[in-house]
Formats: sequence, C-alpha cells, structure tokens
Amino acid sequence: MEEYFKRVPKWVWWSVAVLIAFQIYLFRELVAAELLFAIGFAILLVAIAAIYGIVVAADRGVAWIEANSQGVTLRAKHQWSRLETISRKLSRRQHSESAP
Repeated sequence: MEEYFKRVPKWVWWSVAVLIAFQIYLFRELVAAELLFAIGFAILLVAIAAIYGIVVAADRGVAWIEANSQGVTLRAKHQWSRLETISRKLSRRQHSESAP
C-alpha cells in the first residue's frame, strides 16, 4: 500500500488537498449565508409580530370604547352643557341686553 502512495504524483495530492479546502470554504460560506438569512427573517418576524400586536391592541381598544361609549358620551354632553352655561354667565354683565 505504501508503494501505491509513493507512485502517485505530488500534483495529484495537491489537487485533492485544494479540492477539499475549496469544499470546506464553500461549506463555511453556505453556513454564513444561512445565518445571515436566519437573522434577516428573525428581524422580519419580530417586526410583523410587533405590528400584529399593535393592531390587536387597537382593535380591542375600539371594541372597548364601543361597548362603554354610552356612558362616556352622556357624561361628555352633560359637561359640555355645563361649560356652555358657565361661559354664558361669565360673558354677560348683570342687567345688560343682547345687541340687536
């Protein structure tokens, strides 16, 4: 067996070594590219999840406002009428008449 290895020229061994090194280099490049794609997709996933969370929160907020808006609108109307009454009282002097 040793004679067989001695009969093979050195350039064949160098060629085999270069091919192995080239395959290792390509494997590392593929792994690096896959890691970069994984990081990119993870960032995209986080962005989509954040947008989805904001939309769900807004939807729940709108649903809550719709369910509880009856009392809120009545209170707002009552406060608005009180403000109008106060502003009318403050803007007139006693015994004054409206301008024609």
